[in-house]
Amino acid sequence: MGLGALYITQASRRFAGIEGSEKSRYRILGVPFDSSTSYRPGTRFGPDAIRQAAAALESNSYFIKDVYLEDAAPFDEGDVVVSIGDVSETLVRVEKAVEEVASRGVPILLGGEHTITLGALRALSRARPCLVVFDAHLDLRDEYLGLRLGHATFMRRLLETSPPPKVIYVGARAFSREEVEAIRRSSITVRWAQDFVSLGPVNVASGIVSELSRCEGLYVSVDMDVFDPAYAPGVGNPEPLGLTPMDVLTVINRVVDERLIGADVVEVSPPYDVGGSTSALAAKVVLEIILKHYATASRK
Repeated sequence: MGLGALYITQASRRFAGIEGSEKSRYRILGVPFDSSTSYRPGTRFGPDAIRQAAAALESNSYFIKDVYLEDAAPFDEGDVVVSIGDVSETLVRVEKAVEEVASRGVPILLGGEHTITLGALRALSRARPCLVVFDAHLDLRDEYLGLRLGHATFMRRLLETSPPPKVIYVGARAFSREEVEAIRRSSITVRWAQDFVSLGPVNVASGIVSELSRCEGLYVSVDMDVFDPAYAPGVGNPEPLGLTPMDVLTVINRVVDERLIGADVVEVSPPYDVGGSTSALAAKVVLEIILKHYATASRK
């Protein structure tokens, strides 16, 4: 047991109500943190809401026949013990916890605000994974509301690492002039929300698969505000004209393969989740990520 175990506590319920296996390659880890949230707080309640919603879903994949969540038997490690109000310390704890969990399998994080992705990627940096991030926003501001480290700036901090990872944004549609300039100066690829209208999700996915052909590792991050608010109203920063569930899940089904070394689903804000639809959709995203990797890795 490593130092990271000190920052993990048992959650009140297990993901999808499944007992899971200690030997499972899939390790669920909640991060109930939203201290830098700028608009609608509440994502600290996200991990538990996703777990609860997952328990009400059937365990099959929409895309893959004869594969069920019970086969993958994800093990719920519990939640990271966050430092309330301290982004830097919480990221250190996320990093140590993910290092611990990754020694046993593929960490699947439940957020929590999107900043937690930075801690996870620091933990997995030796593998140098390519990052596919589904997000309405670019999160590339140098500073936002006086913070240089928060949900609107963490990707800028990621790009300052040496060497920066390969990043592909999916579904972006809300950005500042500063962020567009940052994109132009970087090697980031963006598949804009408009591309799904003009090209369709299958063609968008094919382009992303081609972009990832030389990647040895893969990390997938899904900010739930990538979806149109009609499908996912319960998020910290809703943005109109978003993607549909089929848009996002089509890309996930085509992109996720045996190279996956980690993933997160973030920014579910239960206080604003009308009817629990956002939590249910987030749980489905987690399920499809796990089952696509399970089906692909099992064939190897």
